[in-house]
Amino acid sequence: MAAPIFREEWAQEWCRRINQNDSYRRAAERWEGAIVLLMTEDDSFGIDKDRAVIADLWHGECRSGHAAGDTERGEAPFVISGTPSTWKKILDGDADPIVSLMGGKLKLMRGGLFKLLPYAKAAKELVNSARDVDTRFPAGWK
Repeated sequence: MAAPIFREEWAQEWCRRINQNDSYRRAAERWEGAIVLLMTEDDSFGIDKDRAVIADLWHGECRSGHAAGDTERGEAPFVISGTPSTWKKILDGDADPIVSLMGGKLKLMRGGLFKLLPYAKAAKELVNSARDVDTRFPAGWK
């Protein structure tokens, strides 16, 4: 059954998909720490308030995934924020996450770009794992 985008069930399935992704495992052997994906509020997309999910990542493994609260957003080493439109393009494969970060479509709210760049392949594989999640989008998504 499809999970609502950037909600608890979606985050749990994302973590499961990460753990099934051998390319991620190899690319993230040295990755330590969590990443938060934040979708900003946009009523025209049916997102009435910000949504955030967190993946606790450790040396190529996702130890847990769930909806992220304010405390976790403030403590995670990396927080990446984007509009529903941007996230949809990324999840549809119409935009590259690293190019979107470099071009300002996604914003690195916490963590440095130079700290993330060595893990560019791992970040792309995180997105590939997210694309594999059977996702339910709110009414109004274009």
